[in-house]
Amino acid sequence: MDDTVFAATTLVAEFHDQDRPLPPHGLIFNAIGDADLSGRDLIAAATLVAKSDAPVINAPSQVLATGRAPNAQRLGRIAGVKTPTVAVMSKNVLCGDGAPDHIAAQGVSFPLLLRSPGFHTGRHFLRVDTPDDLAANAEALPGSELMVMDYLDSRGPDGLARKYRVMMIDGRLYPLHLAASREWKVHYFTAAMRDDAGLQAEEAQFLNDMAGVLGPTAMAALTAIQSVLGLDYAGVDFGLSQTGELIVFEANAVMTIVPPDASPQWDYRRAPIASAVAAARNMVVARAGIGPRA
Repeated sequence: MDDTVFAATTLVAEFHDQDRPLPPHGLIFNAIGDADLSGRDLIAAATLVAKSDAPVINAPSQVLATGRAPNAQRLGRIAGVKTPTVAVMSKNVLCGDGAPDHIAAQGVSFPLLLRSPGFHTGRHFLRVDTPDDLAANAEALPGSELMVMDYLDSRGPDGLARKYRVMMIDGRLYPLHLAASREWKVHYFTAAMRDDAGLQAEEAQFLNDMAGVLGPTAMAALTAIQSVLGLDYAGVDFGLSQTGELIVFEANAVMTIVPPDASPQWDYRRAPIASAVAAARNMVVARAGIGPRA
């Protein structure tokens, strides 16, 4: 929120007295993005938003539906999309006798992924290859409940796993990055992109010709995902199957746009990132009735 344009009031929804009127405002920007971590906050925010006639960016009720488990179910019904089966299970069950049978009953098989809800950037997120490794890995993760999900392989013919990120801003799609790694868990800051001219050229091609790189099946799937999410600002992280389907890792409102450092090797990324940032900024000022900015 540009403080040279807006006078912004930050309101913590869960702790605001619901009987008190909202502060003067012309726009509500809901910055609560993680449905798995902040369900109570989103419910409180939805109640507050209902008291206002002002435009809302990222309605809390829409964000509330973007938890990893419900997303896997609803996005998995879209043509051209593959999502893992996701089950939320007690850590006590996962560490106890008969845990593999309980997991199988949920439709998940080994190798599988274990995740503590509400964390990002790979924190508290483990791959478990065999039933013998299950209890120790589950015990190492925080929380009384864990997400158990299928491991979907997004490796290409070269053995590298790839993760694409596309931002969904004000009804349009913006390619943000492509990260490739020899590890199954891919994040840009730990990927093999730095100083690899071949991978950087591959990323540049994606940024400059998203539709040509992804193909019609994946592009149609991205458009459908944007429609299902119903968010003004969101992003989706995904890989591609050998047949061109989207393997969705995550789709929600918590996706960040991180500018690269000043190294000239990242010059090819700057314009696409600036385009996404400008789209977000212009959406805010337009919704507030100020008009677009250069």
